[in-house]
Amino acid sequence: MDKIYGIFLTLIAGLFFLIGGVIASKVQNKDKFNHFSVAMAFIIMFGLIVFDLVPEIIELFQDYSLSQSFIIFLIFALVGFLILKGLDLMIPHHHHNHKDNEKNKKEHIEHEHHVGTITILSLILHNILEGFAIFGMTISDLRVGILIAVSVGLHNVPLGMHIFSTLNIKENKLATLGLVLSSLIGGIMFLVVGSISDLIIGIITSITLGMLIYIALWELLPEIKCAIRKHETMAGLGVGALILIVSLFI
Repeated sequence: MDKIYGIFLTLIAGLFFLIGGVIASKVQNKDKFNHFSVAMAFIIMFGLIVFDLVPEIIELFQDYSLSQSFIIFLIFALVGFLILKGLDLMIPHHHHNHKDNEKNKKEHIEHEHHVGTITILSLILHNILEGFAIFGMTISDLRVGILIAVSVGLHNVPLGMHIFSTLNIKENKLATLGLVLSSLIGGIMFLVVGSISDLIIGIITSITLGMLIYIALWELLPEIKCAIRKHETMAGLGVGALILIVSLFI
């Protein structure tokens, strides 16, 4: 029965992305909402990096010396960073230097789609690992599994709002489906495989961290800087911080 609960909770965690998508679809002013969602996503990603991924990596590499752990982390975080940099060159050309009153909005739209695409790719990898963790904890302690699933869901709602507001879902059905089901995929992997070594999980987590650093600093932050004086940007930062604080106490 605990295995059934584990699979159910991993599915629920991924479905929280759709809640964010529903919220995004109901908004009338897409430009203002994009500024809001970018700012909120930036704060949530910052929280994932600092409060989730870094402590997780430290724990996973605890059997190695400090210098060995740092070298392994640095190498594979750089790998994740370079993977997205490579995708940056492959995905349609985009710029950050766009303004609200520019005549041609095409490059702004291309940039939004670009950010949405690479965010989905990195979050799929991240959520597979989270699904692995949710399932593993659920079969050990159902209460802890529920709390982890809720915490992951709180992170997924604002990220879903950002992705669904910047990406054409009809043109990216497969990627969107992969994102929503990514936690479930992780749970099924745990059910089939049973366990993966801490070293392998630590390497994958380091790659994910490198990807999220790239998105946060090279994609989202420039967007925020361009719109920092807008009320919706400040509201996004505030709501993101509030969600982050709430998730830390769950």
